[in-house]
Amino acid sequence: MTTRDRSLAEVIVKGLTAPVTETERDRLLRELESRLPTDGDGPLTVTRIHGTPVAYRGVVRSLGKPDRFDFGDATCALLAVGALDDTDVDALIEHVPSYCGVRRQQVLNRLAAGDLAGARAAADLIADGRSWVGYRDIGTVLAERGDVDEFFGDWKRYVAGKDRDGMVVLKKKLITAVARDEGWQAALAVTKDKRVGSAFAKFAFAGFPAVGDVAGLRRVFAGDATGVLSEIDQLSMLAQTVRAASGHNPDRDHPLLDEIVNRIIAVDPTTDKATMRWRDAELFALWPAFGERSTLDRVRAAIRTPRYRRELTKLPREFP
Repeated sequence: MTTRDRSLAEVIVKGLTAPVTETERDRLLRELESRLPTDGDGPLTVTRIHGTPVAYRGVVRSLGKPDRFDFGDATCALLAVGALDDTDVDALIEHVPSYCGVRRQQVLNRLAAGDLAGARAAADLIADGRSWVGYRDIGTVLAERGDVDEFFGDWKRYVAGKDRDGMVVLKKKLITAVARDEGWQAALAVTKDKRVGSAFAKFAFAGFPAVGDVAGLRRVFAGDATGVLSEIDQLSMLAQTVRAASGHNPDRDHPLLDEIVNRIIAVDPTTDKATMRWRDAELFALWPAFGERSTLDRVRAAIRTPRYRRELTKLPREFP
């Protein structure tokens, strides 16, 4: 039987278990490349059990580089585009390395198809106590939907004590999505749940920077949301919002920029090093919103960090 006659699964098994020729690698690469979409970058693809899902096109590009081809990675990519199916995975699973993300790819495929129950069943098949990784993928989709009940319904399966940074991202996504769909009050209510917590309260106001509503955010902070956030968190959200509202290379300052700059400058930089670093970084990050030389000069004079001061020499529109 020639390489051409073998099924993709048979070629992969040989590649995973025995020395292979360039011809066999080339066959899989041709198969991968033939399935590149005409438009877009293709489905989310994960090649490692603890990896970050990326677009199919990026995986194919990586596999095509010298000395970068990996039969386990190719298996995941071929599954992502339907060149392999679940029956193939069952036949291959004993041969793929433990770090391979093929079972997790099954979770992503079912999520892409809108099959939440199937995604959970696929996550349960991930071996070695790592099903939580697949459930985190499910949690990501639920968080991005703002589906609070379903998100918390799977909470124990996320194993929140592992990869704590990943859980922070999930919580941010959830609060931001609820704010987008239901408003800041509903999002703030979710932060009352001890599984989220008040540290995520500022993301309840993410809808304001999304549309550049500086006046609306200022009004909320002075009214119904008085005292909800610390002064520093309020200023961070206001600064983010005024940057969004100012657009690209503004000709003049936003009407509320001066007030926000004044409030940030008024934060005592001698409180502690963390406060000083926050103050300088926040002032520096406002630079894209500067439309007037007087604002640039005032901020430069207030900043203590030398590297920031060196950068603040021109307005955004003065750069070619």
